[in-house]
Amino acid sequence: MSRDVLAEGPTEDPAVNAYLAAFADRDADRLLGLVAQEAVWIIPGDAQIVPWVGTHRGRETLRYGYYAPLFEAVEPLAFDVLHSHASAGAVFVNGRFTFRFHPSEEVLEDELVVRFTTADGLITSFRIYEDSLAVARAYTGDPGLGLV
Repeated sequence: MSRDVLAEGPTEDPAVNAYLAAFADRDADRLLGLVAQEAVWIIPGDAQIVPWVGTHRGRETLRYGYYAPLFEAVEPLAFDVLHSHASAGAVFVNGRFTFRFHPSEEVLEDELVVRFTTADGLITSFRIYEDSLAVARAYTGDPGLGLV
């Protein structure tokens, strides 16, 4: 992942900047220390296909329901913040990523937008907007997902 971009502080929010840096390091303990106890993560997709998607509530659910399966399955090859915008407790991050999915060895390059909300220096919610179909296809290595 592009540490230079993260080191400069790509957003106006210190908690989000620290989160992006910890995510680049794949440090679940540090990530969870930046998250409110009752945080809510929303990752659209089909959890029967991709194990880390869905709605996750609370730190321990994030540890085992999001970070563990994501970090096991995905090898980040690149991540760059293209733009960020903060307004009224929300931080929107537009980024570009390249990930290798270990179950299939497929590589996916795509853009995403993440909406973080923060309070008292902690992240209280995370909502990702990405091509969940492309993620599922890359994760499984099945371009038709068994539908064609």
